Amino acid sequence: MLNKFFLIIVVFALQIILFSCKKKEEIVANKQETKKYIQKRIEYKIEFPDTVYLNKLYNGVVKYKSVLDTITTSFDDKKKNRYSVFYLTIVDKPDRDYKHLKKIAKKFGADNNREISIYDIKFTKTGIYYIDGIINDFVVIDENKKNKNGEELVRLIENEERVIHKVVVIEH
Repeated sequence: MLNKFFLIIVVFALQIILFSCKKKEEIVANKQETKKYIQKRIEYKIEFPDTVYLNKLYNGVVKYKSVLDTITTSFDDKKKNRYSVFYLTIVDKPDRDYKHLKKIAKKFGADNNREISIYDIKFTKTGIYYIDGIINDFVVIDENKKNKNGEELVRLIENEERVIHKVVVIEH
């Protein structure tokens, strides 16, 4: 009787262990699938010094790769007009408000589908600051169709990515 009781407990414990392991595998698989869908639409790297001197002008480059490259890499295509803009502000603390940032920002247009040059950046006080900006990448596609009123139909696809780069400003 004791052996049967012990055997039942062992079988029951094994079922619990096997079931819980399977559940963990399903959870891990679901997390991996979720990560695939959360990938950035614009990947970027900002090439700008981490430490700069007070009141000196600096230039830099925002290097980026966008999913819109699958539509066009050209900025000269008449049927697929592509534009990329970098909105740049210098702040002591990054602001979450996109609309405010875009209103006060200095704008830089893309050199090509991979780079946006930023230039004449100057810091007037020592301390820790941030280049806080937004890459705005969009394509306007001519559908070669007209609506009922005879107006041209176009499609707009737009992606944005927040860019934050810490800069320490020191005296010369």
